[in-house]
Amino acid sequence: MPDRARPDAASLLLGPWVDSESGVGLPPFDVLEPSALGEAIGAALAERTRVLESIENSSESPTFANTLEPLEASAQPVARLANLLNHVASTAASDDIRALQQEVAPQLSGLEDEVAARNSLVARIEHVVEHEPLTSEQRRLSEVVLEGLRRRGAGLPESSRGQLREIHSKLAQLQAQFVQNLMAEQEELVLWIEDESALVGLPSGQREAMASLAERRGRAGQWALAIQRPMVWPFLTRSADRDLRERAWKLWMGRGANEGQYDNRPIMAEILRLRGEKARMLGAPSYAELVMSRRMASCPETVKDLLEEVWDRVRAVTQHQLAELQELASADGVVGELEAWDRLYYAERLRQTRFGLDADAVRPYLALESVKSSLFSSAERLFGVRFERLDGVATIHPDIEVYLATREAEPIGVLWLDLFQRNGKSVGSWQAQLQARARFPEATLAHTTIQSSLPQPADGEPVVLSWELANVLFHEFGHALHMLLCRSSYPSLGSLEVEWDFIELPALLNERWLSDRDLLERHARHVDTGQPIPDTLLDALDKGRRYDRIFSLTLDYLAGAVTDLRLHMLADGSTIDAMAVEDEVLAELDMPRAIEPLLRISHAVHTFSEAYAAGLYSYLWSDVLASEVAGLFEQAEDGLWDAAVADRYRQEILERGSSASAAEQFRALVGREPSPESLLARFGL
Repeated sequence: MPDRARPDAASLLLGPWVDSESGVGLPPFDVLEPSALGEAIGAALAERTRVLESIENSSESPTFANTLEPLEASAQPVARLANLLNHVASTAASDDIRALQQEVAPQLSGLEDEVAARNSLVARIEHVVEHEPLTSEQRRLSEVVLEGLRRRGAGLPESSRGQLREIHSKLAQLQAQFVQNLMAEQEELVLWIEDESALVGLPSGQREAMASLAERRGRAGQWALAIQRPMVWPFLTRSADRDLRERAWKLWMGRGANEGQYDNRPIMAEILRLRGEKARMLGAPSYAELVMSRRMASCPETVKDLLEEVWDRVRAVTQHQLAELQELASADGVVGELEAWDRLYYAERLRQTRFGLDADAVRPYLALESVKSSLFSSAERLFGVRFERLDGVATIHPDIEVYLATREAEPIGVLWLDLFQRNGKSVGSWQAQLQARARFPEATLAHTTIQSSLPQPADGEPVVLSWELANVLFHEFGHALHMLLCRSSYPSLGSLEVEWDFIELPALLNERWLSDRDLLERHARHVDTGQPIPDTLLDALDKGRRYDRIFSLTLDYLAGAVTDLRLHMLADGSTIDAMAVEDEVLAELDMPRAIEPLLRISHAVHTFSEAYAAGLYSYLWSDVLASEVAGLFEQAEDGLWDAAVADRYRQEILERGSSASAAEQFRALVGREPSPESLLARFGL
């Protein structure tokens, strides 16, 4: 019998995704051309419009089955393809993909505005909520959908809905442009070094990476520092040349605020103005008030109080630490106050002299393969999740590894590891979801991706990680487990739909296992000798971590969170100079001279994304939650590996997605409201 004709590329992308070799539905990356993706998105949008009209014109009495179910089913191909487009735009960007993203963003936004504008559809959902007997999950979905439609303008007069549609369309384009500007600028920014004597302090691996980059850019015999975190942070930590550190720091901090085609300053002002207009149209005094109403925090004042309380405690201990660094700098001949470009360098010196902790001494014990094995081992030991490598699978790039995740011998999802930097890929580390695990409208597996920016190793050389990068992979893997283990029936109640100040809980908690001595003794083996990491180095790591604290208990993070909150409390439709507001916030906080926000506002991708707007505080909020959950493990018989606590955590948090509110999930597990005291006490604050 002859083979059936292969469907066209757009049909393959539209789904369902099927791979004959693995038997697992997989995205057909081998046919992923911008034109085909655009065609598939157009078909999905058209089908959703047809379904909307069918529901709205139905003469049947509204039920969950004839209203919410077709609405949910028609949303999924659109969501899956939008996820795919955003994934490609951040990992394999081209001019065609960027153009498609700019073209499609307002179309996706406009369709959801169209859903909200259909009064009879909204009335049908309201009837279902008020009159039909529903399961708890059906009621949750109905209420979540209805709340989402109201936030899109359901109930507003037609003239206002048209204005809101225009706002949503513009915001979608501007938010995409903000990120695209940063990606393009970072690909161009380079600090060139011609004199090898200026490289004093840099380890050989970094010198070789800089020389290789210079050669690839046509300047063999020189050294190039890409202004991207994987290169800049180690340079600032090790370079003994203070002038070069200053130049690198200013290039890094200036991203997004330089004159020219990548200038994000006008984009920031317009995003904030439009967000404020939207808030006022929907009856909220500011954008912060609007978005907080669907978060655990519930209102901006609660967040403001938390940030101020933690700021005061962290600032006091940070001032003492800066005084110690100032002594080191002064003894080194630095005249005047410690500057921001000095802090990482002297902090590393202090770790070496006080704790005997040399960052480079840790790296040989954190080979990438060992870190991956520790990730997979911990997931199996805690939650029964196993990972099996899938070979011969179509991917965006040959470096990407694909793993099938199973639990109790049943597939639950696919994990894509895309860990190396390349042209067209955003710099940083993040987790994303291509497809939610769900049972409706058909059983689907989770497709979750982890991206990072590791430099390509020299031929035959093993990839070794800094402690920071290993910790980041544990963090992102926590997000991935949240997606893989979700058991919600409906994709719209998946893990990514939880209240946004709850979303970081599984990721921040998962970082705890990297610090576990039992795990490190099993997996942290020297890349050359195979010897386990010595106790003396583990002791130094423990002391260094307590000294440095965690990300959310640092002034460079907290300042950005306060700025993000202030901007969105001011966002009421008026024009806002974001950089001026940031300067005001830093002055009010009396920010130490030697510290600048980790996310300066002109490159604060969280603040100008849809999800994290007025939500940068989420890392602190979720760290509070994670500290409470970690306490359950610590008090249990087997500590972090206690099977009973792991089962409860899996059942009450990881598997529930958004089928219940975040507050309900947290109370079910911990038994009380969250308090910051356990987090602060952990670091003597």
